[in-house]
Amino acid sequence: MQESREKDPKGRPEEPGDRHKVFWIYVLILGGGVVLFFLGGLLMRNPNLPSYLYSRVTSWLKNESDTSSSRRPPASLKTAADYLELTRYDVRVLSPDQRAIALTLADAIGNAAAVQDRLTALDQNVRNNLPTLKSASALSAYAKMKPEAAKLLDAADQQKVFFESLETKLTEQFERSGLHEELAKQVASLFYQGTPGQKAVDQAIKSEKLASELLAIANLFAETPNKWNVSADGTVHSPDKKLDQEYRGHHNALVSVISDQ
Repeated sequence: MQESREKDPKGRPEEPGDRHKVFWIYVLILGGGVVLFFLGGLLMRNPNLPSYLYSRVTSWLKNESDTSSSRRPPASLKTAADYLELTRYDVRVLSPDQRAIALTLADAIGNAAAVQDRLTALDQNVRNNLPTLKSASALSAYAKMKPEAAKLLDAADQQKVFFESLETKLTEQFERSGLHEELAKQVASLFYQGTPGQKAVDQAIKSEKLASELLAIANLFAETPNKWNVSADGTVHSPDKKLDQEYRGHHNALVSVISDQ
């Protein structure tokens, strides 16, 4: 004889799959509870999360819209600002002349960033080591900083030359790409202002002065050994008045450039 089936609370015979259904129902209920608990805790700790997610979604949609628009050829270009916008377009939709201008701008942007990043890193590295000069071992500290100061001087010169000649070089390249002289100058000038070129030149000059004074003092010490006395706080002086005066001049200039960041 077949075994009698268990009955559910309503007195109906229990089917073999009923227990599995009940099990999965419990799993769904518990899983949903865990998810709600997690989301509740997340919102409690991050009350701005909904706004953040909304902003990220809208930003993504905007970027998608900008990307699709960049795949269309640009409208007629009339002003210098219009030409600077060529870097936003897919080069495949540009005419040969437009493509040449866009690539010239992209190359200039990359080179400008590279020289500035190098100078910034070297300048910061040198400034991080400046506190070592204020110690009883100041003489050896200057000697140790010579290699980094030399690299900084080279980077400062490279950045200054790059930005001082940037407008002229861009103008020449834009003219070769088909722009008339006046418009080529306007595009190059607008790009230089937006970099901003003058600020980069000024920073290069400051770094150049910092490196030059450090090297001048380090070389002075190296060329006149045993002529210097150093206090515990890094104060350096020489019994030789001429040497001491020369050092003071470089040291005062160094202090001035350090304070003028």
